[in-house]
Parts: sequence; C-alpha cells; structure tokens
Amino acid sequence: KMSHPLLRVLPAIALSVALLGTSTVTRAQDESPFTDGTVYRIATIRTGANSQNAYLKQLDQFWYPMMVKAKALGLIKDFHLLTGMAANKEDYDVMTIIEVNSLADLDPSPEREAKWKQLRDAMNTTAGGKEKMDAFRASLNGTREILGEKLMREQMPK
Repeated sequence: KMSHPLLRVLPAIALSVALLGTSTVTRAQDESPFTDGTVYRIATIRTGANSQNAYLKQLDQFWYPMMVKAKALGLIKDFHLLTGMAANKEDYDVMTIIEVNSLADLDPSPEREAKWKQLRDAMNTTAGGKEKMDAFRASLNGTREILGEKLMREQMPK
C-alpha cells in the first residue's frame, strides 16, 4: 500500500519522463540530415525536329546575354543551359537552370524589379527596340515548346 504522497505520484512521474524521452527520440528521427541550399528555377523545353541548333542560336542572342548581366547585377547566382537527345517525342531536349540564393530572391521587391527593368530596357535597346524584341520572342514559339517549369532546392548534408 502506497501511503507516502511521493510514492503515489512516482508512477506518474516515471510515465511522464518515459513519454518525454520518446518524443525527443521521435523528433530527432524526423529531423532531416540535410540543410536547405540554393534554389533552382528549371525549365524543360522541347525543340522542333532538327531545330535545336536554331533555338540555341536564338538563346545566344537574348537569353545568354541577359543571364550574364543578371548575374553581374546580383539578380541570380548562376545559370546553366543543358542539351541532350529526347528519349521520345514527348520528352524535352533543352533545359535551362537559373540558380538563386533563396526563395526570397524570387519575391518581388522594388530594388530587384528596378534592376530587372534596367536589364530588360538594355536588352530591348540592344535588339533595336521593344517591338523588335517582342517579334524576336514571338519567333521563339515556332522553334520550341516549354514543357514545364519547376522550382527545386538543393539539399546539403549537415
């Protein structure tokens, strides 16, 4: 018979300690062994039959110079252009990858928007005006189809 007050609460204390220990172990098991790294904006593109080279020439006139300047202005961290053979007629053969430091770099901000506008205006001037740049962009639709866009975050081991 438990007559001492401490003896009556001892089982409840033991159960509480056991449950707390279990929740700590569970929390540690749920914790990822990785930390969040940089963010990538990936676009998968299918070019028409025998038109990949023509599309790459178009990218060289607009996309590549724009990415070089965006990187110089600190708007992006890095960028990549990958090509390959499509596995089937529904597959992509071109992938563009734009790397930023974090998702916050994709949020609108007056400072970033001003830099992007400056960059677009400079590209329009280089191309011979906004109308010519719009016509150039429209011409891309004949050589490629954007199949998808995705944001992905790199995972770095802790």
